[in-house]
Amino acid sequence: MISALLLLCFNEKENAEAGKSAEKTLLSLHELIETKPIEEAIHTEMPALPSESAMPEMQTVMIDGEAYIGMISIPSLELTLPVMADWDYAKLKKSPCRQTGSVFTDDLVIAAHNYKRHFGRLKDLEAGAELSFTDVNGEVFRYKAVKVETVSPESVEDVLLSAYPLVLYTCTYGGKTRVAAFFEKMGEIT
Repeated sequence: MISALLLLCFNEKENAEAGKSAEKTLLSLHELIETKPIEEAIHTEMPALPSESAMPEMQTVMIDGEAYIGMISIPSLELTLPVMADWDYAKLKKSPCRQTGSVFTDDLVIAAHNYKRHFGRLKDLEAGAELSFTDVNGEVFRYKAVKVETVSPESVEDVLLSAYPLVLYTCTYGGKTRVAAFFEKMGEIT
């Protein structure tokens, strides 16, 4: 009983620290991103795709020694979170992280811990829920949830290599399975 209580206290402490870190970083990101007027920033038409060698890299900004590619906003979950440029376990304690891909190549995968203030409520997301990703240049990419699934840890490769333009995922409580949310674009890139 005491062990369970200590684990709960530890998890709540990590959740609070992760939330504070994300809030502090969001303030810095908002200051650094020069957001364009909404009608200019949202992508709606598809240009000819550049060759892979000419594909634009996702720009980054440095905040407290860490590189960030932008932020995601999920209104239905009342979440707005910064997204680090790459991931490792220490970074996941602060913020969601890009595991692979890009908004420009339609294969962005973002991982986060299941903290309540990160992706802990991802399982509650419903098909049709909207999400926006704002890169560090103020460009807004809009997505709509297609499905949310619970998958085994062995299925993570399927998550990383899905055909969806955007995937968010996290562990379930206890870490025995993963929750993955798959998104399609709302409109095309301009």
